Amino acid sequence: NLDALIIISGTQCNFISRDDFTRFIENLAPLPLISVTIPVEGIPSVLVDNKSGLRNLLNHLVDEHDCSRIAVMKGPDDNDEACQRFSVYQEVLEARGLPVDPDLVFYGDFSAEYSLVSLRQHVDARGVDFDALVCLNDTMAIGCLHYLREKGFRVPEDVIVTGFDDILRARYDVPTLTTVSQDLIEQGKIAAEYAWRRAKGEDDIPPVTVHRTRAIFRQSCGCVPREPASFIAISEEGAKIPANPLASFETGMEWFRIQDDIVRLRHYLSHLISLLSLQDLMEDLRTSLESFMIRSCVIVLYRQEIRTRRSDVFVLPTEAEVLLCYDEETPRTGRKKPVLFNPREHLYPPELFSGRRRNLVACALYHREEQLGYILYEPGNCDPSIYETLCVQLSTTIRSALAFAEKQAAEERLNDALYNLEKSNRKLSTISRTDELTGLYNRRGFVTLGQQTIDLALRMGKRGLVVFGDMDGLKLINDSLGHEAGDRAIIAMGQALKKVFRNLDIVSRLGGDEFAVVAVDIDTSFVNTLRNRLERVLTLYNEISGEEYILSLSLGAVEFSGDKNNNLETLLSLADSLLYEEKREKRKKRQDQEK
Repeated sequence: NLDALIIISGTQCNFISRDDFTRFIENLAPLPLISVTIPVEGIPSVLVDNKSGLRNLLNHLVDEHDCSRIAVMKGPDDNDEACQRFSVYQEVLEARGLPVDPDLVFYGDFSAEYSLVSLRQHVDARGVDFDALVCLNDTMAIGCLHYLREKGFRVPEDVIVTGFDDILRARYDVPTLTTVSQDLIEQGKIAAEYAWRRAKGEDDIPPVTVHRTRAIFRQSCGCVPREPASFIAISEEGAKIPANPLASFETGMEWFRIQDDIVRLRHYLSHLISLLSLQDLMEDLRTSLESFMIRSCVIVLYRQEIRTRRSDVFVLPTEAEVLLCYDEETPRTGRKKPVLFNPREHLYPPELFSGRRRNLVACALYHREEQLGYILYEPGNCDPSIYETLCVQLSTTIRSALAFAEKQAAEERLNDALYNLEKSNRKLSTISRTDELTGLYNRRGFVTLGQQTIDLALRMGKRGLVVFGDMDGLKLINDSLGHEAGDRAIIAMGQALKKVFRNLDIVSRLGGDEFAVVAVDIDTSFVNTLRNRLERVLTLYNEISGEEYILSLSLGAVEFSGDKNNNLETLLSLADSLLYEEKREKRKKRQDQEK
C-alpha cells in the first residue's frame, strides 16, 4: 500500500550487516525505493560528501586553534560513513604533518553510552593529553563533552570537542557544539522529490546525488563567546550566523534533559525484564538507582502477603524486612544480612543511614491488590514522572521475582512426576498427536496427555484448570479475507496461547477455531490473570501484525480437583458452557456500543 519508500540506509546498517540489508532491499521489489546515505545499486541514492566539511573542520582546528594532538572518536567499523570520516581524519593529519597516534583513536558505535567506555579508560590512565577530540557524530560528541565536564575539564579552554551531523541539540547544549552540517532538511527534500518522481514512473533520476557538508563553528571550539552575542555560530566561509531572539535556551535544555532521562529509563526497563530472581535484582539495583541520581534508598517488603481492595482500609503490618538500603557511606562489598523491623515504629531502622538530613520520597510498592511494601528514596534532578514510572516498574519486577521463586519451588516438587510424564510424551510421539497447522497438540494428543496430566496432578494433591477457547469471528475472516488469512489467524492464536501458558501446560487445537489447555497447579482465581495476559499478547499482535482482521478469543475455564471432578471430556463440556456465556456477554456489549 506504499507508492514509494525512502530508506535511511546508513541508520539501518548500524544494526544489521550490509548483506542482510541487501537481502531486505531485494525483498521489497518492485516497490520504488530511494536510499539516503549509502549507495545501493539500481536504486537512486542521496549521499553525503563526508569529506569536505570534516576536512575544513580539522584544518580549522590546526590553523585557528593551534591543535597538534587531535584525538578521534570513531564510529562502527562496518559502517560506510564512519569509515569515510575516519579516513578523512587520517588524510588531514598526515597532510599537515601531524602523527596519527593509535592511543588517540577511541572506539564508539555512534551512541553515547558505549562510546564513553574507551574515553574513560584513556582519561583514567593518562588524563586529557590531547588538544581536541573530534567525534564522528554529534551524539558521541555530546556524551564526551558532558563526561569531560563532569571530570572537571573545561570545554573549550582545556580541550576542544567537535561533532558531525549538526543535530538540533548541538545548537542548544552547553557549550554549543562545533560540528559538520549535513543539511538533513535539504537531503530530505531531494529524497522526497526523487520518491515522488519514481512513484509516477519516471526513470531519468540520477543514480547518485552527492550533497556537500559544511563546518559550523560554535562555542565548543572557542569561536563563539559564552556570553550573549548577536550570533550563535560561524560558517566555514567566516559568515556569522545570527541568534534567534525568540529561542528559549532554558526550555530547550530542559527538554533535552527530560529526553535523556527517558532514554535512560527505557534502557533500564529493558534491562529489568532480564532479572528473574530477587538476588539478581538486588545485585544490580544500587548501581542502577544511582544512575538516576538517587543518593539514598530503602526498599521494604512486608513479611506476609497483604491483599486489599479499593474499599478496604489498609493496615500497616508489624513485621517487615529491608530488602535494600544504601547511602553515600554504605560500602558496596559484603553480603547484607536480612534486617527485620516493625514499620509501625519506624519507616526504616534509623541506624541504616548516616546522620545527615535528607528529604525522602515514599512510594507504595504494590501489584494489583497485593501490597508488597514501599520504597523511600532521595530524588535527584530527574523529572518526577521518571521516578514514579521507575517505582511502578520496580513493583512489577519484585512481584515477578517472588512469583519466579514460587514457581521454581513448585517445579522442583513436580520434577519426579514430570520425568514420568516425559516418558509418556515419548510414547505418544509415535502416533499422530500434533496439529499440522499450529504445531500444538491435536485432539488425540490432548485427550490422552491431558487426562494423564490431570490424574497425575490429583495424585499429588494438586489442582488445575481445563481451559476451553473459541476464536471470535473466524468464519467472518474466512468469508471476507479468504481461508489463507483464516489460517494465519489460527497460527497466530496458537502462538499467543503458547506465550500466555507455561511450557508444562498442555496446549492444543481441537479443530477449527477451538483451542483447549490443561494447566496444573493453578485455580480459578488465576483466570483473570490469564485473560489479561492473553489480551496484552493479542493487542500487541493486532497493533503490529499488519493484518486486516482483529484477533480475539473467548475463554471458559473449569477447575479440576478431588475424585469426582476429574474427567477431561466432562470438564471440557463445562468449560465450553462458560465460554458461550462470555461470547454472549461480548455480543451484548457490541450491540450496546452500536446503539
